[in-house]
Amino acid sequence: MRIASPELIKDLVSKNERIDSRKMLEYRKISGGINPISKAEGSCYLSIGETKVLVGIKFGLMKPYPDTPDEGGMMVSLNYNPVVWKDLPPNMDIEVSRVLDRSIRESKMIDLKEFCITPEEQAFQIFIDCYVLNYDGNLLDALNLAAVKALLNMKMPELENNKIVISDRKINLRSIPVVVTISSINNKYVVDLNSLEEKAADFSVSISYLDEKTICAMQKTGTGGIPMKELQKIFEIGAEKQKELRMVFK
Repeated sequence: MRIASPELIKDLVSKNERIDSRKMLEYRKISGGINPISKAEGSCYLSIGETKVLVGIKFGLMKPYPDTPDEGGMMVSLNYNPVVWKDLPPNMDIEVSRVLDRSIRESKMIDLKEFCITPEEQAFQIFIDCYVLNYDGNLLDALNLAAVKALLNMKMPELENNKIVISDRKINLRSIPVVVTISSINNKYVVDLNSLEEKAADFSVSISYLDEKTICAMQKTGTGGIPMKELQKIFEIGAEKQKELRMVFK
């Protein structure tokens, strides 16, 4: 079992070292597979190091919202065993699910108009159910990759005799959002923090990229401030790392 204080981690990072011997901008091994849940309409298991997540997608029926009468809906939920979450802030699950929802929604990845059956009356709702199987840092990057990969392998629903059936048509996805979380420890930029390193971070910025030049969502955590002159450097790091993470979809 690894034991390291935030002070030790900060000292190591100041020397361009990490407790697991990775480079500052090096991700842990990413692995996984698609459609491990046979009853889901799309699913993905994915791990980044010892952080392990599972995402499953299902469809339901809904009445369109009054402000979007010709669109279907989308809902992201995060589920976990309390033992997995015992050392984390109590509201972190809500924050992570909101940022993941924003990454997918603001990317316009899914055209929700395609999921409307009858305007103002009936539409399909997409449920993106996320499960944290084990936690060792960098949860948002892992969940975004798994959710997008599950969506990439999903097919369009249809309504037959008021029952949802799945067609052979792939969903028309208009973009592929990739989240990169960049953290600052002792004024050094680091990616893919494990759970011990997260406790030493001054701040973290999670950026959702559509490509190396286009950002659709961003979220900052931590108490440390970000100097304006440093933002461009952070964006450049993220732009390079998102290209690497996209290899997961090959």
